[in-house]
Amino acid sequence: MPLEWLQFESNKRTVHLLDFPYLFNPSTLVTYFRSINYSRMNQAYEVARATSGLMRSIDPEMKLLPDQSARYRLLDRLQTGTSCFMVLEISRRNVLEDTFNAIWRREEREIMRPLKIRLGEEGGEEGMDSGGVQQEFFRLAIAAALDADYGTFTIDSRTKMTWFQPGSPEPLWKFELIGLIISLAIYNGLTLPVTFPKALYQKLLGEEVSELHHIEDGWPDLASGLTTLLEWDEKDGLVEDIFARTYEFSVEQFGQPISVEMGTNVATPATHWPQFADAHTSANPVDAPMVTNANRNNYVSDYIRFLTDVSIRPQFDAFKKGFFACISPASLTLFTPTDLQSILEGIQEIDIAELRRCTRYIGWDASHRTVRDFWSIVKKYDMEHKKKLLEFVTASDRVPVGGIRNLQFTLQRNGIGDGQLPSSYTCYGILLMPEYSGKEVLKEKLGMALENSKGFGFA
Repeated sequence: MPLEWLQFESNKRTVHLLDFPYLFNPSTLVTYFRSINYSRMNQAYEVARATSGLMRSIDPEMKLLPDQSARYRLLDRLQTGTSCFMVLEISRRNVLEDTFNAIWRREEREIMRPLKIRLGEEGGEEGMDSGGVQQEFFRLAIAAALDADYGTFTIDSRTKMTWFQPGSPEPLWKFELIGLIISLAIYNGLTLPVTFPKALYQKLLGEEVSELHHIEDGWPDLASGLTTLLEWDEKDGLVEDIFARTYEFSVEQFGQPISVEMGTNVATPATHWPQFADAHTSANPVDAPMVTNANRNNYVSDYIRFLTDVSIRPQFDAFKKGFFACISPASLTLFTPTDLQSILEGIQEIDIAELRRCTRYIGWDASHRTVRDFWSIVKKYDMEHKKKLLEFVTASDRVPVGGIRNLQFTLQRNGIGDGQLPSSYTCYGILLMPEYSGKEVLKEKLGMALENSKGFGFA
């Protein structure tokens, strides 16, 4: 059915069921999406196999070219059309650089074939299908590509989510190739240890990002502040006096504050963001207008537009080009932004055993009775409570890029007695927990803290 749907043209009298994906269970849609990719992959494989067979039937021993060097040159040129797999040879020392070199300027027919990875030195291990070598390769490659120090993306200190670096100094072809890496992973049925805000998936699906709830998962503090601005009652003071905001979008680019007046003229809104090469010549606005009661709605809309579009447009457009290198845009219309996020990121499983292995302790050690009681309680948590625990301690319910080992999670002793609830320093990933009199008291107090977490965490 999904293959037939790709070729189907709806009209006034006839429609296809997949034009209404909300009628299907999400897991069914994922199966259809995988089958579309598999069919395209199989087709690319068979075309290459047929081409290779044709070459062998014409000249099985390559005797038509008596010169050996000329024969090798011809075989090298023919490999693009006759290789049944896309083979990437990657060293562990330079994963990202080797990956860029391996996929740079590959033809579409090559990247559509089944993927084989040789990871390591001198040929290394070879992996295909859903094996660990492929997973390991993509984990290493994407962690390097999204590293904030690399200069292409930033990672929010609170939510641990990844977003494009506005005005990045890195060339746009790198964003395109990072998009292609992610596309290859999805096309080959793999998920990645990434955490993007839903705004990215909305943009990839062609949906507008224009409302506060569209950005609240990636920028919760900003969304909260803008909500307060919109809901402010001027009986308690003028907007310009209380908030003292100017009509600008501001961001820090590599230690240098960059601001652009967004423009209060709705007919001609500002559409350009200075790139890295222009930053030293771009003067920040000197006398930008204030945000007032009259323009605060436009200000919030413009701020969201600059955050998710104007400031990162060249980088996103390049990323999107690479992202759709393997994936049919039509096949993504099966999904909502949340579904697409699950396709790429998978279901965020929080491994309590792994978390326990990576936890640091202050004021006690792992053998203390209260610590052992704590892990005995949380290992029985369902996914919702695991997320609440992680968010309570780290301000994010998602595991960061690179896995739990990159998570700061510290269990610190905070006095003795049953009078306090556990609290946290989310900036440092520290759970402050008193030494309670017993396991049941700990279970009750921790549960209360998680259910009322907004009141007990410290920034």
